[in-house]
Amino acid sequence: MWWAVQIVIVSDFAETNGGAAKVAVTSARGLADAGVAVTYVCAAAPVSQLLSHPRIAVHCLDLTDVWRKRNPLAAAQEAIWYRRAHTALDEILTGLPSDETVVHFHQWTKAFSPSVLSVPVRRGLPSVVSLHDYFLVCPNGAYYRYAHAAPCDRRPMSLSCVASRCDRMSYAHKAVRVLRQAATVRAVQGAGASMSVLNVTPFAAEVVDPFIEKNHARFTVRSPVDVKRGAPVRVTENTQFVFAGRLTEEKGVRLLAEVARDAALELTICGDGPLLEDLRRLGPPIECTGWLDAAALSAALRRARTLVFPSTWYETGGLVVAEALAQGVPVIASRSTGAAAWIENGVNGFLIDPGDACGLRAAMMALTDNDIAQRMSERAYELYWAKPSNKEAHTEQLLAVYREVLAQHRSRNAQLPARSA
Repeated sequence: MWWAVQIVIVSDFAETNGGAAKVAVTSARGLADAGVAVTYVCAAAPVSQLLSHPRIAVHCLDLTDVWRKRNPLAAAQEAIWYRRAHTALDEILTGLPSDETVVHFHQWTKAFSPSVLSVPVRRGLPSVVSLHDYFLVCPNGAYYRYAHAAPCDRRPMSLSCVASRCDRMSYAHKAVRVLRQAATVRAVQGAGASMSVLNVTPFAAEVVDPFIEKNHARFTVRSPVDVKRGAPVRVTENTQFVFAGRLTEEKGVRLLAEVARDAALELTICGDGPLLEDLRRLGPPIECTGWLDAAALSAALRRARTLVFPSTWYETGGLVVAEALAQGVPVIASRSTGAAAWIENGVNGFLIDPGDACGLRAAMMALTDNDIAQRMSERAYELYWAKPSNKEAHTEQLLAVYREVLAQHRSRNAQLPARSA
C-alpha cells in the first residue's frame, strides 16, 4: 500500500478504443491493483471490464461526442466550453482532500471540452495532463499541416497558425478548433502551477516544450503495454508485414500499401478509418482486417514478420510498436515519432525518413532475408524485456509522479499567507 491518496482519472472514454483511452484504463487498473483508490470519470459508455475493481469507482456522465451532434451550432458551443461537463466534474471533485488527491486528465477533446481542465484548481486540487497528442497547445491536436502532408512549423495560436488551412476538414472546422484552443489556453493559464504535464516519450516532450509555460512541471512516463512475457514470435516462419492503427493519410499507410503492392510483399492492415475502402481496392497482396480488439491484434502480431510504423506526423508514442517488440517482432518506424527512440537502427528494426518510399522499400526488402529477420527478432525481444514498459513499471513511475505533484502542491499551499480568523 502506498499511502491514503485518491487519483481521479478523467477520459472521454472508458473502453480501449484508442491509445489514450487504453492508457487511461490500463493505468487505472494498475493503480487499483497497487492499492490506490481510483475514481474514473468518463463521458460516455461502454465501460471496460478492466475497470471492475473494488478500488475503482466509475462515473459515466452519459455525454455525447460533440463532433457527432447533428446541430453544428450546438456541437461548436459544446466543443469550445461544455458547461454540463464542467458542472458534473465539479460535483464529483467537491469535498476531496486537496493534499491527498490528484486529478489526471487523459483525453477531453471528444466529449468533455476544455471546460473540465479548469475544475481542479477551482477545488484546490493539483492536476496532471497526459499529452497523448498535442491538443493542449495545438488547435488540430497533431501539430500537422494536413493540406501539405507535413508536420507544422508554426507557433500554435500565432496569426500564421490561425490563418493556416491546416485542418483535415474545412476552415470552418478549424475556426471552431481555434476558439476551443483559446478556451484551453485560458483554462491552462488559470490552473497555473497547479497543473503539470506528462509526456509519453522524450521526443514528444521536445516537440511540445517550447509551447508550454515554464510554471507547469514536466514529467515523462512511457505508456503501459499489457503483454505477458512468452516465447518470441518465429518471424522467419511468417511472411506478413503488418500495419496497425487508424487509417489516415498522416499515418503513412497509403504509401506503405503502394510500396508493398509494387514490391509484391504481403501486407496486413489492421485498423479502420477514412482510407479503408481505398486500401481494400488495392487488392492482393494487401489484406485489410478492419479494427481488431486487443486479443485479435496480438494474434495478428504473432503472424507478423515485421511491424511497419510509417507515420509522417510527430506521433507522440506508439503502443503497438512496444507490443510488437515485446513479442520479438522487428519494427520499421518513421524517425518523426516517439516510438523511434525504442528502435536501434539495424539492430531491432529500421528507422526511415517520413514519406521516403525508397527507404521504406529497402527496409522491407532487407527483412525478407531470414538471417536479418531472425537476428533482429532476437534483439527486439531481448531489448524490450531488459526494460519492459508493462503495467507494473508504468504504475510505479506514475506513483513517483503523483508523489512529486502532491509534494509541490503542499509546498505551494504552505507558502500561502495564513487566513485571518
